[in-house]
Amino acid sequence: MVLFSNNVALSEFVERAYAALLTRKFSVIPESFKEIDYGISFKLDCAEEKKSISVSIYHTEKKGFSFVTKNPDVRSILNSLLTSTGVAGSDEAGKGDLFGPLVVCSFLLGEKENELLKLNIKDSKKLKNHEIIDIYRHISKEHPSSFSLVRIMPERYNSFYKDLAGKGRNLNYMLAWAHSKALSGLIEKRSDIKKIIVDRFTENPVVNKIITDAAGKIPVEFFVRAEQNPAVAAASIIARANYLISLKNISETVLLGKFELISGSGSGSDELLAKIIDEFGTDITDRICKTHFANLTKNLSVF
Repeated sequence: MVLFSNNVALSEFVERAYAALLTRKFSVIPESFKEIDYGISFKLDCAEEKKSISVSIYHTEKKGFSFVTKNPDVRSILNSLLTSTGVAGSDEAGKGDLFGPLVVCSFLLGEKENELLKLNIKDSKKLKNHEIIDIYRHISKEHPSSFSLVRIMPERYNSFYKDLAGKGRNLNYMLAWAHSKALSGLIEKRSDIKKIIVDRFTENPVVNKIITDAAGKIPVEFFVRAEQNPAVAAASIIARANYLISLKNISETVLLGKFELISGSGSGSDELLAKIIDEFGTDITDRICKTHFANLTKNLSVF
């Protein structure tokens, strides 16, 4: 084994990438290898390209693997090393955002979805909003049977949360319910699911069992930072795109276009919520935001 880095996981992945690239149309330039912050960069030659192709592969224990390259074929090869055909990923969006719904998506990376590995598929938190929407539009047009969505809009979310709180349960039970419904919907569409990977949000075995029961005989694995797997990353992109689209729809319908809802739950959300309450009154909150967030308590104390 060639040691490309003192980061053993990174070095092993780069070695696998090196071998995989050589089996295709690429020639790796050995002298181009160099260590960079949290990663390795190198260059490739390709008969179809006039210039050498730059590749950077990153890894940390906290964030897992990621890479940067402009070549879609290289991106596809590297993505393929992080997953396998038949893997379904499940992830959510909106959990930490004051405004808008909670959205969960389950996505299958099967044989026909392999072309998506050429796209910039990665954790949606690492993409700009317009990139998220563009990738989602491509997937929804070309692969409508590849994913299943559960969208819990604010009014339903708040009612659901109050019911759970009354039973001594927390948000994780809602998340587990949403993941189980999304997975059930995907399983109904597709019979080629070999394994399911869920972005871990709890260690509670009772909560996780809600999801594994929905999967039936299909094995389920729970991972922290699961978005490094392209199947989970695609699920995160689809979920985030639908969250953003829902924000826009709520802004246009419920708020009559007078305010544009934003993601997040920081000071900007506090300020926007105060303006909305001043315009529409406190009754509007149940239709636009997650009312158990502290942002709402802070704002209502002013009125």
